[in-house]
Amino acid sequence: MPVRMIAIDLDGTLLHDDMTISAYSRRVIRKAMQKGYEIVVATGRMWDSARAKAEMLQLGNVPLICYTGAWIMMSETGEPVRQEGLSPELASAILIESRKQGWQATSFIDDRIYMDKPNGTEEKYQKYRSKKPTYIGEDFYCPTKPVTRIVFADPSPEKRMDIRKGIEKRFGSEVDVVFPGDDFIDVHKKGVNKAAAVQFLCGQKGISPQEVMAFGNTENDVPLLRMAGFSYAVSNADKVAKKAARFLCPSNEEDGVAKVIDEMLLEK
Repeated sequence: MPVRMIAIDLDGTLLHDDMTISAYSRRVIRKAMQKGYEIVVATGRMWDSARAKAEMLQLGNVPLICYTGAWIMMSETGEPVRQEGLSPELASAILIESRKQGWQATSFIDDRIYMDKPNGTEEKYQKYRSKKPTYIGEDFYCPTKPVTRIVFADPSPEKRMDIRKGIEKRFGSEVDVVFPGDDFIDVHKKGVNKAAAVQFLCGQKGISPQEVMAFGNTENDVPLLRMAGFSYAVSNADKVAKKAARFLCPSNEEDGVAKVIDEMLLEK
């Protein structure tokens, strides 16, 4: 079955380690779009940060999956296509538990970043974000709007696993927890992932999962890599992503995504 949609992760997959997209990758992806392929960027980044990277591809006003599938937004107009999030009540319970356990939490609401107070991690993780956190004290623990996601960060793999197990034990029936890379633990509403977002877009276009080509590198790409008929993990990917993908391709530093797409275009 031929490919009709190409879904591409950003960090560690399309982006080089210095957060750039090579001229070669930009050229190949634009060529694929010109030939009629649906191009979808599917990232864990917040909307504003994802849009800035997507603009480098010059694809026009196309759907952009961000927050690991919680949001789908039109890349130029900012029109929301779909938005999911944790209820204020559930988010509050998770945040209060995080304070009790001493976990460093960050919440995302309306594409803004919130913390109770500075904790010294902000500068380290700013490379993934287009905005700086807003510190709101006790109000942090009592959100009044849906929370797009909650993120925990810790440099220790053991501590990250402890946080994950703690969240899953208490809230596992209502949330999904993944390791998206670096020091992070992401918490989303149950059922939110890149695969669900891509399937939503496929439904609008009459495209089957078998007609999707997908690229990724970490656990938050696993549902998408399992779903897509043609799925690739870059050679620098985590083990879980490599296991989920049907194929491997060269690393992000070697423009593996573009090389696979370019080879497909040459075969046409």
